Amino acid sequence: MDESQQITVLKKLLREEVSSFCSQDGRGWKKAIIDTIHEIRRREWSAVFFGGTLRSLLLSRLNKSGPGRPRDIDIVVNSVDIDDLHASFERFVSRETRFGGLQLKRVNWQFDVWPLQETFRLKEMGVTSPTFSDLPSTTFFNIEAIAVDVWPKRGCSRQIYSCDDQFFRGVIHRTIEINCELNPFPELCVVRALVMAANLQWKVGPCLLAYLGKYGRNMSSWEFEDIQKKHYGVVQWDGALFQAAMTEIQIALQHNCMSSVRLMLPRQMTLWPEDDNYTQQITLATLSIDKQ
Repeated sequence: MDESQQITVLKKLLREEVSSFCSQDGRGWKKAIIDTIHEIRRREWSAVFFGGTLRSLLLSRLNKSGPGRPRDIDIVVNSVDIDDLHASFERFVSRETRFGGLQLKRVNWQFDVWPLQETFRLKEMGVTSPTFSDLPSTTFFNIEAIAVDVWPKRGCSRQIYSCDDQFFRGVIHRTIEINCELNPFPELCVVRALVMAANLQWKVGPCLLAYLGKYGRNMSSWEFEDIQKKHYGVVQWDGALFQAAMTEIQIALQHNCMSSVRLMLPRQMTLWPEDDNYTQQITLATLSIDKQ
């Protein structure tokens, strides 16, 4: 199966996963999610899931043959302003984000919901009339460059917005790479890159490797731990592991590495217990996608 065929299979699988994610099926942990997206549907808002939410759904199915359960939910709405969002979800708003959206806390779930026109990178790029197809170009990582309709248009399948499909190529080749370097928080990007590379056990692309060397070398162990605590709520790596990773990165860069590199990083993060009641047997082997 060539790459284009694998991408077609992955898109089909992702649509199925989003459909399952939006359906009530007896899993109690989904109720807050279902209630939130039904509110969006009731108001007839055009909305997409975005970024890491979709990565988690697809990779859970591929790696564990089970439905995904993301850490949090990112939703972008179109033709809706922040006041409308606030009025609709007032009971659940925990704060306004620095990027013009709302953070919602509903049961044990965190939602980041924001108007499309407030997307930071689109504003920085001067896009005045954005569409959902513009979103994938805004993410720092290739494996977050993806958006999918929350609710499909009547009579149509869910639209996938994936720009040049680098999200899917990243999944196929198990490689994390930079998509859009424009980001106001490079130290956070360093932390997230190392944590993702470790927990996925994926390779790091050459552009990301150079970025890690540039911005990570000036970070202290304390800063590395502090950023983790603020972003994840817990310190997954201690400073010694960070320093070891940075040493490995600098060695790779000294060898003028122009290819993807697998860093020897220990897996640290477990988000949820296994959901053993739902285990459809769909694997990377079934899709003929090389796991190596």
